[in-house]
Amino acid sequence: MWAELLKHFFAGFIVTFFAVAPPGIISLTGLKVAVEKGKKAGIKYALGVMIPDIIQAHIAILGAEYIMQHPKLLEWLGRAAVFILLLLAWTTYRQAKKGIRESTFLKLNIRNPFYYGLLISAVNPMAIPFYFVYSSMLHYWGIIRLDQPYASVYIAGAVLGAFTLLSIYSIYARKIIGRITFIAKNFYYILSGLFLLLAVIAFISLYV
Repeated sequence: MWAELLKHFFAGFIVTFFAVAPPGIISLTGLKVAVEKGKKAGIKYALGVMIPDIIQAHIAILGAEYIMQHPKLLEWLGRAAVFILLLLAWTTYRQAKKGIRESTFLKLNIRNPFYYGLLISAVNPMAIPFYFVYSSMLHYWGIIRLDQPYASVYIAGAVLGAFTLLSIYSIYARKIIGRITFIAKNFYYILSGLFLLLAVIAFISLYV
């Protein structure tokens, strides 16, 4: 049992650690906080991010468990996913063509990094879909289980993975910020390509 629990913990940790790494609202804001307010403020921001993350992950896991018990619904969602992924690929490509400007949230006066992290995490629209998709995939591949206590251990690993990555960003913020501009300028092109690739994979899994 302990081996299974450790496997679930590290599965969650690895998935979110690498998922938070690319430039996005959460990671870029964390860098901004650490550069302007210091390492401690960056870590407080990361702690704030964790709280909504735990709630969002539990909501996603419950949704994934329900859908796995209804194969017809899963098939319908698979078809919808192809369309949504293609739409996301197109919209992110258009965003890339327009160019990326520094978002207004990066210009806000950050008084309390903890509450600011809590707010940014709570309004992040990609959190629940992210946990839902990856949890469903890992469950389908037999890597994780969605029943207790395995689901909670998986979520603990996932949240800690995000916190660890954001903490590393805070510690090395000044070194990273000098290189992030190039990555950010090309981020939407990369994201568009990933959405397109996922759409192709989803289509193949449904019809081939």
